[in-house]
Amino acid sequence: MILTTEILEQRFNEFAKFVSKEDAKPFTDFKTSSFIDREENYKYSVYDEARENLKQKWWKPDDIGSGKIKQAVSAAIKTRVNHKYQTVDNNLVDWRKKDDFAKISNNKNLEQTLFDFYKSKISDWQAFEILTAENLSYQLIAYLFFIKDRNKFMPVSQAKFDEIFQLIGLPDFKTSRQRSWNNYSEYLDIIKQVHDFLKTKDKNATLLDTHSFLWILGNQMKVTAKETQTNPSVEKNDGLETPKNISSKLSELSCLEWTEILQNKNLTYELDMTIFQALYSFQDHKAYASQIALILETDHPVLNLEIGRYAKRIAKHYDINFDVRITKEFKFWDLFFNGWDEGRKFVWQLRPELVEALIATGLTGEKIYPDELPSENTGNLIEGIKRTVTVNACERNAKARQLCVKHWKAVCAVCAFDFEKKYGEIGKGFIHVHHLVPVSQIGKSYQVDPIKDLIPVCPNCHSMLHRQEPPLTIDKLKSLLNNDG
Repeated sequence: MILTTEILEQRFNEFAKFVSKEDAKPFTDFKTSSFIDREENYKYSVYDEARENLKQKWWKPDDIGSGKIKQAVSAAIKTRVNHKYQTVDNNLVDWRKKDDFAKISNNKNLEQTLFDFYKSKISDWQAFEILTAENLSYQLIAYLFFIKDRNKFMPVSQAKFDEIFQLIGLPDFKTSRQRSWNNYSEYLDIIKQVHDFLKTKDKNATLLDTHSFLWILGNQMKVTAKETQTNPSVEKNDGLETPKNISSKLSELSCLEWTEILQNKNLTYELDMTIFQALYSFQDHKAYASQIALILETDHPVLNLEIGRYAKRIAKHYDINFDVRITKEFKFWDLFFNGWDEGRKFVWQLRPELVEALIATGLTGEKIYPDELPSENTGNLIEGIKRTVTVNACERNAKARQLCVKHWKAVCAVCAFDFEKKYGEIGKGFIHVHHLVPVSQIGKSYQVDPIKDLIPVCPNCHSMLHRQEPPLTIDKLKSLLNNDG
């Protein structure tokens, strides 16, 4: 199948005009378009999280037939991601196909194929044919190929792409009911031809950008045109029909109003407070979403849904209406956070008024653990002496400490002492938390990772770690404990 440049040029001009209107600025490239980022770039997040769930590099031959490989692939299929303040389902695979794969009984042959495929021990066409023989759908097989290498393979939605092929001058090419390696290879070749064309418009366009370009042609552009014809006075936004020109008083919420909100249990639930306390624990009360998730100890979907519900409760109570921005980035998150992009990551920061209210109400989540701070060796035994100590936010923050202990368990990293095993219920959860990066070396911009930067140790080992400056390393103290020098 050979594409004609004339048709692609025409479709690209239509696409650029559409995206320019959505962005309220001329389209220049895929990377800087707010519309494309919001509507399509979740695919990058799906890919990244699917790869993280897959963890194929850790697979071993002994895992074949154990169910571990199928479980990892199932987790990669069901990936949900947080994109632009919204929880996004992995709609690159029909939800029924996701469930179908999870319901497959443990199958050694299937796991052998998946092992060989992701370890590149068999050819792509062999893997495709074997997966077809296992009666996996075309869409699911294409997705499994996509999460192997997004620079080579693309997902497919047969019915929609059959319509798209007509738009770009290939009415005779179909993927519906055409599950085969030859058909998929032809599909990929068409994508590659469009990609080569797009690189003349944006030299940094990726294969996944090409997939998004085609999808926008056949989906968003048609949907928007239909909506405009039906009701030109209404804009579609995050699945909601929202009238234009809504007033907003987001910035008018004062510290006093936030204080009332935080103390109103009908408005602020425990999960809401946990989110704020997690973010408060970081320097300048800002962090990446991935860092926040570590402390929150819950899934992104739950958090995003709760933020939306929380904002609606507050909006109803205070009669707040949310603006629809020019770029149509309609966010309940604006009520609580400032935010900005830093490359592929997004920074969240608590609003200043909310920070003041957390401090005023004593709800920051801070808690001092004086028993964990090493004493100065003064050589004097003076009872009742008062000492002023300075600790950083992570050492003060109960959420960060809890996450450290939850990850590493309440067992000393040096001597393996377990207070619960020794003392029973009274010792459950008791442990000190040691800062692997000395507090004296922490600068103002330092952001703590509760798992990488903190480690549980018993009081004895904690004291020994601080017997010199800088403190001993965990490994060094272990060697001394074992009489290795």
